[in-house]
Amino acid sequence: MGKIVHGGGKRKHQRVKKATNKYLSATRIISNKIKLLKKEIEFIKLTPLLLSLLEELNYYEQMLDKHIDLVERRLVKEETIPHEEKIFSIYEPYTEWINKGKSGNRIELGLKIAICTDQYGFILHHRVMKKEQDVEVAVPIIEAVLEKHNLESASFDKGFWSKENFKKLNEIVPILVLPKKGKRNFAENQREGEKKFKQLRKKHSTVESNINMLEHHGLNRCPDKGIKHFKNYTALGIVAYGTAIPSG
Repeated sequence: MGKIVHGGGKRKHQRVKKATNKYLSATRIISNKIKLLKKEIEFIKLTPLLLSLLEELNYYEQMLDKHIDLVERRLVKEETIPHEEKIFSIYEPYTEWINKGKSGNRIELGLKIAICTDQYGFILHHRVMKKEQDVEVAVPIIEAVLEKHNLESASFDKGFWSKENFKKLNEIVPILVLPKKGKRNFAENQREGEKKFKQLRKKHSTVESNINMLEHHGLNRCPDKGIKHFKNYTALGIVAYGTAIPSG
């Protein structure tokens, strides 16, 4: 089925539907077998181990039925599946499709992590962004940092820009470096053309090296299972990064 979908040839449309229906028939047989099995064991006294296995079976049954529905809708009924309905990992269902918008590896699977570093490269705060976009975390991150630290300035990428973020952050940060996304008016050009703005903006590029160091301290891939352990592993990676920074 995969070869037909990604290939060419005559009557591709009909061949895709035929192969898909054949595939779905096989998967529905498996789904029905699971349901029959569950009925047969209803009256059996289950040990803790069997209960655990049954819970796992229930989860994979749900995933099977969900993907039967998704495949049928996409390839047979030719629907466009909404992004929020897609699952990129049945083993780690929190996994998200991350479009980096950069050349090379533009797509990654996992969760985004926002970090806030000081002028010495130490990470003051981090946030695992589960179903969150950059614009949604700008204010919460700065508020969290301000609970423990004093800030003279804060610098962001354009992805964090919004009118609301600019207004709120401008009230709590003495010098805000938040480049506007899109076309700027005269006042905005003046603001971003100021000497202090440009100086702080240039220093912001060091965050890329911080991100690279985090990848070298284990955060390029998480071997642990579950969102709780993902967050724990992230925190441990950041601690390892902090202890590896050479004293200045």
